[in-house]
Amino acid sequence: MNIKSLTTATALAATMAFAAPAFAAGVNDWNTDNEAGISSDEFRTGLEDTGAFENWDANDDKMLSQDELNEGLGENNTAFGTRFGEGYYDSWDANDDENIGEDEFYDGVYSSYDADSNKVIEEPEFGDVGDDIGDGGFWDV
Repeated sequence: MNIKSLTTATALAATMAFAAPAFAAGVNDWNTDNEAGISSDEFRTGLEDTGAFENWDANDDKMLSQDELNEGLGENNTAFGTRFGEGYYDSWDANDDENIGEDEFYDGVYSSYDADSNKVIEEPEFGDVGDDIGDGGFWDV
């Protein structure tokens, strides 16, 4: 390989590295215990890294009101509702206090992605997570 080819290859590699999304979600990135699938703890850690809950919690009370969630989602509100189903907010509000606390939020999101309700998010289910976290997805905050 000559110096010109090496310089071009290095520049291309650097460009591709900087063009990658700021937060890429791969099942192996979230599967920290190397057991089959993503546990609820692994999922919560990965989703917390997006900063969505904290960014959407406008008054920093560790709760999401319906208004805060709608405001945080912005133009992604319809896609979020489509992904998690009509009535997701009330369903996730386990204690019926008309707010979603952090545990309710993460548990609700996790159970929604766990399509077969086996308490593990397998790779096929995780594909939806990756879609939603990618650039322009509703976890891309």
